[in-house]
Amino acid sequence: MDKIIKVIDFFVIKFWIVFCIIIFCGALVVKAKYHMADYPYFTWNSVMDIILLVFIVMCYYFLHKHAQKIENHMNYFVLWIVFGIIGILYVLLVPLKPFSDMAYVTEGAMFFSRGDIDGILASEYLQMTIKNIKVSMFYGVLGVFLPKNILSFRVINVILYLSTAHLLSKIGKNFDYKYPKIIFILVATYLPLFMYCNHVYFDLPVLFLCTAAVYFYTKEKNWKNMIIMSVALGIACSLRVLAFLFVAAIVIDYIFRFKKELFLAHCKKMLILCVFVIIAWAIPKGCDEIVDNHFRLEESTDGSIWSLFWMGINEEEFGFMHNEIADGPKYFSDFYNLLISRNIEQNVKLFGRKIFWEWSQGTYQAQRYGFGPDATIVTDKFEYETPVTRYLMYDEQRGRQFINSFCRAQYLALFFFMILGMRNMDGKGRERYRMLIYLMFGTFLVLIFYELKSRYVMHCMIPMVILAVRGLERRKT
Repeated sequence: MDKIIKVIDFFVIKFWIVFCIIIFCGALVVKAKYHMADYPYFTWNSVMDIILLVFIVMCYYFLHKHAQKIENHMNYFVLWIVFGIIGILYVLLVPLKPFSDMAYVTEGAMFFSRGDIDGILASEYLQMTIKNIKVSMFYGVLGVFLPKNILSFRVINVILYLSTAHLLSKIGKNFDYKYPKIIFILVATYLPLFMYCNHVYFDLPVLFLCTAAVYFYTKEKNWKNMIIMSVALGIACSLRVLAFLFVAAIVIDYIFRFKKELFLAHCKKMLILCVFVIIAWAIPKGCDEIVDNHFRLEESTDGSIWSLFWMGINEEEFGFMHNEIADGPKYFSDFYNLLISRNIEQNVKLFGRKIFWEWSQGTYQAQRYGFGPDATIVTDKFEYETPVTRYLMYDEQRGRQFINSFCRAQYLALFFFMILGMRNMDGKGRERYRMLIYLMFGTFLVLIFYELKSRYVMHCMIPMVILAVRGLERRKT
């Protein structure tokens, strides 16, 4: 058994290192971009792209060089105040009007915060998409005692963003890193995450809940921590099915780690694992039942998840959401028939472009969800005019283009240090970081076929940051 686990670990980790090196090297030449008309494409890197990447890498080196001073002279309260003020200023100065799915989720959150069940039942969109009722409920419950406006939900986002940074810092402490506070600064200054404070949707809540789960899992694996982790992941899975990747990675790691102890001492380890799986499955199942019984009409139906897999293998936009080509709901047979209808050359081209774009695009499409769709009139996209809104009207503005390039440079810098952080892992190192690497590997496997969106790899920021800081701490070795 030990030999089999070692072989599996060795293969997965070596594969992931080689894969990341290929993606990073390719990203130095080709730039995966997102167009505001909602489609993916490629272009060549500019000199500015390379300069920004080098600049960010040097900044991260500089940050770590002064990590001891930061650790000794900064405290978390100050970090929360500084970045909290920055976050509030951002949502005040960029008062984006809710659009697309966010508009309906915001409306639903208002209904929940007011206790307006009739409003939820009357919303055709919410009745059609159960997952967005649950996201609306999440924000609505948190916003019960807050003013009933969009700003309240964005303040919740700021808190979630800072809490994620704080928990990632504490995860670094669980891994015995010398300077965990630089993780807080690294995450809090990470624009692809920060810009999501304007987006009232599942992204920040799920990232926060999954970070909390990883934090409790990387502590002592006792009943208390495992149950808290289970509840956090259960709620995350209720909001987004991709959170089940954390469940799978944790189950694999737990079994591999405690293989010799699962049936010892009254099967305590096995009982903990079973309770975890039951809770992580029961919460989303129970949440669906509650929503179906109390917040949906009897005739309401859900779309099939196979529609997202079917969309994920469309050739025209190599897996990106392209509703124009869809004709009704899709099922496994539709997905399978479309997949096998193509020859090997077509599939290699499709999946090659899709995988490279997914893992190198780097901004999580934050330019859309942070600044909204293009417009020429301020009041068409913002609730009111501020000193900065005129510079954020459309994606081709110089300031917007610089921000997009900066976001991508930050992502690639993390990617670079993550690769360094995976070097020279012995058996203990592979066991220690197994769950994090398996999480990314599992995400890679699912997203080969799933709908293409770069924000679907946002949760991989958790292992990326932890491994990137390992790379920084080992940069001289």
